[in-house]
Amino acid sequence: MKDLKEQIKHILRLIWQNKYRLFSCGVALCILFGGIHYFESRSQASVDIYFNYSEASQGLSPNKTRFNSYEMVSDDILQDAIERVGLQGTITSSQLAGCLYLKPVDTGNVGGSSEYITTTYYMSLNASTLDLKNRKAMDLLRGVCASYRAFFLENYCDNQEIPKEKLEVTSECEPYLRLNEIQLRAQQLSRYLNARLDENKSFIDTDNGDRSSNNFTTMGKRVNNLINYDIPNAMAFVIEGGVARDPLILTRILEYKNKIDDITARKNMAYYDANKNGISIYEKSMTAVVMIPTTDELQEYYMSRTKTAMDKMARTADDSLGASMDYQSEIISTSYIIQKINESADNWDRLSAAQGMVNKLEEELNSISEDLFVLDKAYIKYKSQNYITFTYNDASFAQRINAKKTLMQTIIVMAGGCAFFYVRANRKEKRGRASEKI
Repeated sequence: MKDLKEQIKHILRLIWQNKYRLFSCGVALCILFGGIHYFESRSQASVDIYFNYSEASQGLSPNKTRFNSYEMVSDDILQDAIERVGLQGTITSSQLAGCLYLKPVDTGNVGGSSEYITTTYYMSLNASTLDLKNRKAMDLLRGVCASYRAFFLENYCDNQEIPKEKLEVTSECEPYLRLNEIQLRAQQLSRYLNARLDENKSFIDTDNGDRSSNNFTTMGKRVNNLINYDIPNAMAFVIEGGVARDPLILTRILEYKNKIDDITARKNMAYYDANKNGISIYEKSMTAVVMIPTTDELQEYYMSRTKTAMDKMARTADDSLGASMDYQSEIISTSYIIQKINESADNWDRLSAAQGMVNKLEEELNSISEDLFVLDKAYIKYKSQNYITFTYNDASFAQRINAKKTLMQTIIVMAGGCAFFYVRANRKEKRGRASEKI
């Protein structure tokens, strides 16, 4: 026991005698290990990726297509990220993929069922095996996130095919047929604009100072002016003047249209007659009104009338009759157009004027489409800015040098060094004693 105490005292005495050397050595080791950890941390980076739109908890993209998380590390995304940070030719997408780690973090309940779908992902990059030149791992990871965000917003947000389309500006068209095409295109744009207005009536593209094209309300007015005034005026000029580039072909087209409409009108009248006859042969006992007790939304009782098969037949008959009348009205209108074409003699001047009207409408629709595409793109960017958010885990200085690990490594090395020198000193002392005895 006394020997152990003497050894401990001896060790403490040696430590105290060499306290400045040990302190200097400890500081040097801390700097060494801390520096190693700091430079190692430059090749590591991580980010939390959040999907914040409502469909994410259902495993869907904003456009209702199936979400695929592995697209975040696809070759196209990684190649684009490499080009964003200027490392093309230095590393490849496959090399980068081998250094990325992706995993789901949280889960979102789907409709109260037992199935769960994640809406948050954790991505980390260990670029120690990559040649980043003077770039940091965080720069490359930010490039991956930026590439994926651009890809996601372009492919999985709203489809801009409708405003992207353009009408061909014609030189020699059949005015009546072309005006019908123009009308369909204007109605298509109108439906698209109405859908946008239902989403957000107050959105304004602040980067565009033109009030006629920086919000959906004024864009809607431009389209409505075409539908309600410009197109009907041009159509009236063409119809009343009997304008036709090729009267014979146009007449045959319209006559064929009337035949098809007549067949459809007759078919609907046949449905109407069949339902009307079915109603008339119902027995009185089958058509009696039956009242049954039921409850409303407030759980209060009232007497409800039952729906019989006769009710459905009556509604179907009304629908068939209405459709038949619409087709008959269309036949009358088309017959009037045919009459006007046949009555028209020399219409070259009117044809030239009609062509000018058509071209003006085509150009105006293309201008509206172009302005709507720019406005819609700004709106999609505005509403989808929080669809995906990234929280980059930028480490502090203490985290970069891994202070705890650095301190533990320093203590272990110092303890090992002290033990080595203590054993060495003891051996020298024993050899000295042995030589003295000799």
